[in-house]
Amino acid sequence: MGLSSQPGELGGFGPVITEVARRVVANHLDNPEARFSVGVTHPVTGRLLHLHPIPARFLRGLQAELVHARDQRCAWTTCRRPAATCHLDHNTEHAHGGSTSVENIAPLCPRHHKAKTGRDWKLHQTGPGEHTLTDPHGRHYHSRTPSLTDPAVDDPAVSATTGTADNDLPPF
Repeated sequence: MGLSSQPGELGGFGPVITEVARRVVANHLDNPEARFSVGVTHPVTGRLLHLHPIPARFLRGLQAELVHARDQRCAWTTCRRPAATCHLDHNTEHAHGGSTSVENIAPLCPRHHKAKTGRDWKLHQTGPGEHTLTDPHGRHYHSRTPSLTDPAVDDPAVSATTGTADNDLPPF
């Protein structure tokens, strides 16, 4: 973090010079398996007083990329903002025991993230890329992400040019 010029401590290895510690941290920020802790030291003696692990509260690395690729856009039913520019939000809040896993995370743009968190909306993931949004009055809205591939269909009514039947278009 640039707060000290003292050597760092690499778990399982020992002390490392400051530059090595900075590079190790920088190269592993997006690694979901990396675990970081913050050490609190005495201001005069410099001795370690407390070690605070940084919780694995945010998806990183390939898991975050999977959510972006799977959902493709904000999970709010009417929003088309690309998922890569959205917040990765817990469906069941982390503070209420929600896991930090692909099954409990959905992309929400900043506007809809604020609406969900501050206005008592609920978001539930019913399947990969399928979401049910419940408003404060109990009404449900369903959304799902577009397929990444054309579905295998044996229906002769399927158009050879578009790959979908006219009555089979998604509702959004």
